[in-house]
Amino acid sequence: MKGQLSKTRNRSVFWTLIFCLSLSYIAVSVQAWDHQGNEFSAPRKLAGTTTLAQCLAVGGATTAFPGTTAYTNARSVYNLANQYAPAAFVFPTTDVQVQNALQCSKQFGIGIVPRGGGHSYEDYSLGGRNGVLVVDMTGFTSISYNKAAQTATIGSGWRLGPLYLALWNLGKVTLPAGNCPTVGVAGHSLGGGWGFSSRQFGMVTDNILEAQVVIANGTLVTANAQQNSDLYFALRGAGATSFGIVTQFTFQVHDVSGPITRFDYSWTNKAQQFQAFKAFQIWGVNAVSEISASFYMDPSGNSNIEGVYLGPQTSLAPLIETFVANIPTPASSDTVQTDWITLIVHNAGFPAGSNPTTVLSNPTPPTSSFKAKSIYVDPPGLSDAGINAMINAMRQDSNENAYFIFDLYGATSNINKVATSATAFVHRTSLFSIQMVAYWNQNTAQENPDLTFISNYWNAVRPFATAEAYQNYIDNAEPLSAYFGSNLNTLTGIKLKWDPQNVFNFPQSIPV
Repeated sequence: MKGQLSKTRNRSVFWTLIFCLSLSYIAVSVQAWDHQGNEFSAPRKLAGTTTLAQCLAVGGATTAFPGTTAYTNARSVYNLANQYAPAAFVFPTTDVQVQNALQCSKQFGIGIVPRGGGHSYEDYSLGGRNGVLVVDMTGFTSISYNKAAQTATIGSGWRLGPLYLALWNLGKVTLPAGNCPTVGVAGHSLGGGWGFSSRQFGMVTDNILEAQVVIANGTLVTANAQQNSDLYFALRGAGATSFGIVTQFTFQVHDVSGPITRFDYSWTNKAQQFQAFKAFQIWGVNAVSEISASFYMDPSGNSNIEGVYLGPQTSLAPLIETFVANIPTPASSDTVQTDWITLIVHNAGFPAGSNPTTVLSNPTPPTSSFKAKSIYVDPPGLSDAGINAMINAMRQDSNENAYFIFDLYGATSNINKVATSATAFVHRTSLFSIQMVAYWNQNTAQENPDLTFISNYWNAVRPFATAEAYQNYIDNAEPLSAYFGSNLNTLTGIKLKWDPQNVFNFPQSIPV
């Protein structure tokens, strides 16, 4: 990440790195019905298979085992600070192959975890430990669009870049997801999913209408508001790694065929960080839902706000007037009317004029060594003392290998209009989340100081914030109560019902 985030930080690269965020997800299965409702059987014991390789071969899916180039390539991780060694990878393209993989994991007594985009901050997409069977879901890329209902039914293996492109081509519609094109839609949506239209359209998890899920007993079930509604509740916010393998989603999608306006203001002076940030949170309390925005700052003095307005440039000025009136003089600013797919290309960090099909169809995942933490702040935001404590803690990083992102929520957003008990995603009262990242570019001598620094920053902010944290910015030091709050007891009960043997487990999974 160092070198990609320089002190003079390129804004486009910045957004590529920042929103390459997501959890991978977990699940499994053995005996089931297909998506058409036809019952079929997967053997409870695969007779005559004496090795894991033989067992997986029964399903017919491609595999990769240690000692092969395919395994080495598949083991590539988002966060190089955590590099676990799976027992094997399997690449299914059908529900039956997913079920076969689950059966094999049980037969040989090894853990199992699905992987979508592989962006877990703690590398839980490889199980968070050695010796796990990784079910790589990237072969599940079916898609259909219902124009009348404004819904899209998609396989769980899509990554955001290709998915944005497909939805745009199908009907100029979208999901309110993040910027990073290599993030998997499954983990992103099952853990929440904030993006630059979320204040208008909700978190991605709020747009899950239905999921097809392979559960621990091997059955493929439908989860929606009418069928298996408790599982549906759990999947929307806590489904990334605890309840089953999602093979298919139906999402509410949203029309973005009209004009879109992006805006940014940037500062490079440390002395301006306090005022710029305070202006952001004062404005953010009453910002209209049609605007989604994030604020950035780092120890070197760089700060900026990037925002997206779902409307024409001619209507923007009065909507950000409160912000503009209170900011210090920016080093640069920009306001551009564009269309949605061009915005996606821009926010993903690609050069101006890039062809969306060329750059979004098969983007290359980034890698880095880093540690991230998060916290939520309720309205009206940080006090002056809190802002000063935050900035002072940030400036203790002598290497300046850190950055901090403040994603706007707020009472005026459609994120916060959902009740805390309506879904497993409990974070419905905050003004913004803070993502805290320290990185060391595989310089292990710097790792421990950076870990200490980011913990000290969190400790400095905590007295002025809530006890909540964002599960898609997973941190192994946080308790589950930080991620699921008042919903945790309910989720534990749902886990006991659907996965009593704790088949789907990882270091921070919902317990039984």
